[in-house]
Amino acid sequence: MLIMDSARLPLSVPEGWTGWFELMRTPSGTYAGICELSLRGIPRCALVITQQLTWDAAIERATLRADHFVRQWGPTREH
Repeated sequence: MLIMDSARLPLSVPEGWTGWFELMRTPSGTYAGICELSLRGIPRCALVITQQLTWDAAIERATLRADHFVRQWGPTREH
């Protein structure tokens, strides 16, 4: 897959977490990318965001998936 344009964007995540989303525009005009989430500097997850029709839809999908991961695997689940 040839990538046309890309941007690395920070994700808004709860305190203690950091995250970024690398968003890419494909030759067909859709948007896809990968998110990386870290907890206290330790990488915890890489989320693949499949092709979305718009830039905004891809960001919304990344934010939703990151939020879901953080809620499921946040410090409250650690023992």
